[in-house]
Amino acid sequence: MLLIIFLVLLLLLVQVGLPSRYLTEQVGTEAQMGPRDDLPKPSRELARARRALANLQETLPIFLVLAVLSIVLGEQGWLSLAGAGLYFVARVAHAYCYMKGLVPWRSVSFLTSLLGNVLLAIPLVPHIWS
Repeated sequence: MLLIIFLVLLLLLVQVGLPSRYLTEQVGTEAQMGPRDDLPKPSRELARARRALANLQETLPIFLVLAVLSIVLGEQGWLSLAGAGLYFVARVAHAYCYMKGLVPWRSVSFLTSLLGNVLLAIPLVPHIWS
């Protein structure tokens, strides 16, 4: 489980860097390092990278809480690991589909990542009453 958590955090690091890369590509290094007061309208790639990052940030806290709870509560069975792995693979696919504008695959990958979180949560449900 810990490996999957680190892979998801690595994905976050990559997605955090993408908007900076596209902004530098659009306005240049000097403008990127400045106060950024008068930036032009974001390019298509920059806007997509920002939206994809914001979307990851919406589901990441849920994943991290479920993953850490599964470690703490000793629920790292096949269902939890499958859910975490599914979440990671689906989030990688989501980032790719978002950047390429692939419809309906972006939505399918998003829903698949939510399914991964559900699978991760199922083994934790009995702990609610204990």
